[in-house]
Amino acid sequence: MGIAANHIDRLLPRHEATINLDLDWNVRTGRAGFMRAREELYDRASIIDISLEGARIAVDANVVHQVGDHVAVRFRGIDGEAVVRHADEPNGHRRTYGIRFLPNLTLSDAINDAVGEIRGDSAALRQAWQRQN
Repeated sequence: MGIAANHIDRLLPRHEATINLDLDWNVRTGRAGFMRAREELYDRASIIDISLEGARIAVDANVVHQVGDHVAVRFRGIDGEAVVRHADEPNGHRRTYGIRFLPNLTLSDAINDAVGEIRGDSAALRQAWQRQN
């Protein structure tokens, strides 16, 4: 019995975020007021652990999403999208989500670099990942 393609992300190693990794979560554009410029609105999320295809994040408990929701994200200044794969009940003032990043070459490069920084060898990680795909 082989591995289904949609389950490959569960085999990727997760790396605890030993460096400070933040994610702009639920990024949206609003208006500052009538005839005033738009402003970027977002919630700040802390990455607890990360893999090449997803992450476990902690956000304010008031930020509520359901499994399957698509959410606009920004990581290291690069916009992308993620889908909520798991949602925990709030624990105090924080809530955790498991997310999978949707395909985006530029965002994938930034995530690869971050995971490489955690592992200590981003070039070897990138080569191993490219061989698998």
